[in-house]
Amino acid sequence: MSIDAGDALVESLHQHNPWWDDGADAFDLPARQKSDFYHLARPNASGSQFEDQSILALVGRRGVGKTTLLHQFIQHRIDAGDAPEQFLYLPFDADPLYQLQSDEQLARAVRYYESRVYGRTPDDGPQFILLDDIHQIEHANKPTIDGWGDPVAELIEQTPDRHVIMTASAEVQIERELADSKVSPGAYDVQPILPEKFRDYLFTLYPDLEAEDNRVSPSSIRAGDNSLPTAIADADTAGLAAELQRKYEKVSDAERRIQSQVVEYLTMGGIISYEHDGAVESASALTPKDYERLRENVRAALYQDVPGFESIQTIADLERLCALAARNRATESFRYQELVELFDVDRRTIADSYLPALSELYVLTGVTEYDNSRPRGVRLYLRDTGLVTALSDGDASAVRNDFQREAELARVAAFDHTMRFAYGVNATQGNDPTPNVQYWRGRDGEVDFVFEIGDTPVPIGLAYRSRDRDTALAAVREFQDEYDAPVGFLLAGDTVRGSEPIQQVGDGVIQLPYWLYLLLC
Repeated sequence: MSIDAGDALVESLHQHNPWWDDGADAFDLPARQKSDFYHLARPNASGSQFEDQSILALVGRRGVGKTTLLHQFIQHRIDAGDAPEQFLYLPFDADPLYQLQSDEQLARAVRYYESRVYGRTPDDGPQFILLDDIHQIEHANKPTIDGWGDPVAELIEQTPDRHVIMTASAEVQIERELADSKVSPGAYDVQPILPEKFRDYLFTLYPDLEAEDNRVSPSSIRAGDNSLPTAIADADTAGLAAELQRKYEKVSDAERRIQSQVVEYLTMGGIISYEHDGAVESASALTPKDYERLRENVRAALYQDVPGFESIQTIADLERLCALAARNRATESFRYQELVELFDVDRRTIADSYLPALSELYVLTGVTEYDNSRPRGVRLYLRDTGLVTALSDGDASAVRNDFQREAELARVAAFDHTMRFAYGVNATQGNDPTPNVQYWRGRDGEVDFVFEIGDTPVPIGLAYRSRDRDTALAAVREFQDEYDAPVGFLLAGDTVRGSEPIQQVGDGVIQLPYWLYLLLC
């Protein structure tokens, strides 16, 4: 008997594309949109980021919501008047049979779609072919089997008004496959999808804060007369401080509401808080199963996705490294030699293999000291505070009842949000948007976060607890003197003294509330 899996995908097309028959009624999605939806779909403008180029790849680890974004986009466009038949969705992780003879299965599915489905559309609207979990058919370790690069190249060559949207776990999976195809570098873009930020959680809980009169937008901080780049160029923080004051005044009436939700977000993180349909006002409503599911999703990502783009023999070491980071909560750096002895591998394996693999999946980022070409240590930041809780405690009570633990998670969340802040400012300015946030040790203390805008460093000190303020401020000022940095920030927690929320505390240093900083990232 001959074995042919070539029709498995075609036979399931209507199952995976129920909107062809039911239209927008086919969807059962969360009541709120993912935050990335707005800049991807542009619901209040013409076109979308999906149409800016021939190929768009959404990358991020398992459970972050990439599939949900695809379905939200389809639902939005059908509601806006597009024909349901303009959208073909192919999930390559739904059935292992779809991954056999995948190049031919993909071609057959598209041929069936064009002849049997798209032909029913009343006009010549654009086609959207959505390839979910495309890394499952990369076949990187099977040199005699074709991956997806050339079949996708043929798709965009065959039909001019066709857009291919795909998802994968890591950017390297996209770049490696397209590098060996006929697709030109300018024909595709890659968009990371990360766990939700604090502002996304807050807007879900309090929709009134997203109204135009109340919404705190980061746009004027990224560019304009009162932006951070202008303050750096002019070496004058007056305009920036005034802009931050205006941001604060927009939501000052809701300050206590916002402050009260910081610890809830820190406890849940950006994945668990979105998984629940509707706003989760208190992390006490969660169960250990919520954290267990998050932990299992990360474990699955490590064991299933890492082998496809990194030659790592001991995948379990990556999980152990995450557990170590959760226990440490970025309170101090690890010497590389300590990690070498602990994991029984050489430094190159840690620095050039383990950490890059975890970073590619947006699970963990290793951070070294600023302006140190030969760092001896690394600080480990998990990119989601819910994962810290999942790996170290297993439930929410350990955080909500422990201010010390809350402060430690505040540092982890501040790092993740600073990575996003650095990306947003540099992308707006046309600089290399690849974020790189480090720390710095001085004589007077430690600067928690340093990133650059162009070639100018911006130091940020964190004083979540009142006792940390003076040390954090002294460290920021010392850094400014050392590197001639015109602007620095001091992020103050709720217990830090001061009658004015926005203060200029010395030449070029602006103090602002921790919660407001999260809203601006």
